[in-house]
Amino acid sequence: MNDAEFNRVIKRVKNSKTEATANQYVPKIREFRTWLTEGEKDDEGNVLREQKPFEEADVIDVEDWLGEQDEKYSNASSVGKADAALVAAFDELNKLITSGRIDGEPWPRDTPADRADYTPNDTSTIKSRELKQDLHYLKPDEVDQMVEETDKLRDGLIIRLLFQTGLRVSELTDIRLSDLDEESRSIAVRGKGRKNRTVFYQPSLALPMHIWLTDRRPAVFYAEESEYLFPTSHSECITRAAVTEMVREVAEQAGIQEVYGTTTDGVERHSVTPHVLRHSFAMAALDNGWDVYTLSQALGHASTEITTSTYLHDDEEQVREAYQLRGPSN
Repeated sequence: MNDAEFNRVIKRVKNSKTEATANQYVPKIREFRTWLTEGEKDDEGNVLREQKPFEEADVIDVEDWLGEQDEKYSNASSVGKADAALVAAFDELNKLITSGRIDGEPWPRDTPADRADYTPNDTSTIKSRELKQDLHYLKPDEVDQMVEETDKLRDGLIIRLLFQTGLRVSELTDIRLSDLDEESRSIAVRGKGRKNRTVFYQPSLALPMHIWLTDRRPAVFYAEESEYLFPTSHSECITRAAVTEMVREVAEQAGIQEVYGTTTDGVERHSVTPHVLRHSFAMAALDNGWDVYTLSQALGHASTEITTSTYLHDDEEQVREAYQLRGPSN
């Protein structure tokens, strides 16, 4: 991509955002392009990171850069803005490529920035603590309500799989058939930050999974040429956006969906999303007696500190119950 084409992407980002938002996004987009095109070498001249043009960036590049932004600024808000800036830039680039105005191969599904899944290390600010104390999650019976509202086996399977495994939505859409072992009910996961792990689903999901694999999936249009667990009639793999929209709609049909605000771009924020099902898995696991280390491993967190700061709070009722049931008596 030459400078003129890159500037065209920048112009489209500016035109699609408010002036204040564009002033935050554009410097980050330019910074990422410089980081990408310059590459990185150590003191001895050994290549640590290859030089790469902007349009060839992949999800690892985006996550690595966000990690460096995190180390540089130690501020979750700054990392979030950097992430949002790249999402906007790659969306505009994809439109230009698809329309033929810029040469290149368009991304058939989510762009690298859409697929990137990076959690900032800054989880100790007052604001983040307040947000986490208000962490929204569903009880198991509410998840059951959602499943009852689905009219497709696939949708119910996805909802239950997210709840039973704690997968990120990006991890769920990335499941290949080769990752799944029906006998052990296990799934090999390529997690964020290259942190791979294995998750397991419950016996209650074994039959729906088998029916999907042997009967329903083969009937999907792109199934034969797809290596993914969830192909669709439009592509070889279901997108994060499609899963998110399905979860939102099913939650609304079940009567448990709420809109609690809007983003700076005017997009409604919903109380039930795929990530809320991940939170719901974590809270159910803790209620069932899981220790923090095991939960951290299951969630693919970089450290137990992230798990603790996200899911363990000063709950007076839990403290009181602990004293009453398990406190020293002498």
